[in-house]
Amino acid sequence: MTLATSANVVSALGRSLTATETSNVANMIEQASDLVVGYLGHYPDPAPAPIARAVATMVAAVFDKPTVTTADYDASGYSTSREYARVAVGVESQSSSGPWLTKGLKQRLAPFRQAGRAVPLVSEQRGGLQR
Repeated sequence: MTLATSANVVSALGRSLTATETSNVANMIEQASDLVVGYLGHYPDPAPAPIARAVATMVAAVFDKPTVTTADYDASGYSTSREYARVAVGVESQSSSGPWLTKGLKQRLAPFRQAGRAVPLVSEQRGGLQR
């Protein structure tokens, strides 16, 4: 089950999907949904609108992320494509080709996280020490 739709991604992108993006959007939404479910600790059914927007934002970021090739680096090894695109890329997204959870997205999802789970503790010596 996914937490967003391709329409949510189109809304997050602010444009229509390209042919390549259309063929990849379902897989990207599934990957992003898996990350969000793992972070939340449960599967929200139905997914509230803020969660759908967060998943769509994750997928849109993958589609908008500039592809860095060796030709994009200047003589000093600095990635000029990212600067020209004015894309702020965190450490978590530099090595990932798929969706990622940024600190900002985690803050947006925090109200939907499952509270810590209580684990019942029972003494093994319930009936007293038996020797």
